[in-house]
Amino acid sequence: MTDLVRVALADDQELFIESLGALLGNTNGAVEVLWNARSGEEALEKAQAQMPDVLLMDYFFKGRNLDGGETTRLLLERQPDLKVLMLSVSCDLSVIRESLQKGALGYVSKEISKAELLRAIRTVAAGDYFVDQTALREIIGAMVKKHPKTILTRRELEVAKPYAKGLSIRDIASALFISEDTAESHIKNLRSKTGASSRYEVAEYLRKIGEWNDI
Repeated sequence: MTDLVRVALADDQELFIESLGALLGNTNGAVEVLWNARSGEEALEKAQAQMPDVLLMDYFFKGRNLDGGETTRLLLERQPDLKVLMLSVSCDLSVIRESLQKGALGYVSKEISKAELLRAIRTVAAGDYFVDQTALREIIGAMVKKHPKTILTRRELEVAKPYAKGLSIRDIASALFISEDTAESHIKNLRSKTGASSRYEVAEYLRKIGEWNDI
């Protein structure tokens, strides 16, 4: 049986916070919602009175002095055991970076599925980091721009080239003297790292890092 995780919600959009509360209230006892807040200031006050295991908080609060990042910093100064999971419509890299630098353990998009959100909550409650695919794509994209050729391993790059050219998995495996399962695993990893959803997008990635001419 999964241990109960007590959460609190901080978001200035009333409809969203009510919907999220209803969603988390229907988790077969996995999550208990303690309270909700409409601003960073209110979250600080309520967390002092009743600390949750995990605070799910938006980064942006309209017309308020405190954003989610600064609220996180102040919360953790007072209650270092509190875990913060940022739940926001924005996946701008600067916002993700600031949130994590200020102490949040996770960052997910508001478009996340219920199952993935529950996994994020459990992961953060255990003290581990969690970012969803949308945020991860932004982080990896920045890494590609800064260190374009180091994002893929040597073997992944070797697989990426014939894959982008259109070779079958069987032909790739044969040419590189690896199993088809290993070739499939490398393809899955390189697509995840680059955010590519097709051979064409893998080819575009290779062009971007100057590897396409070698094919």
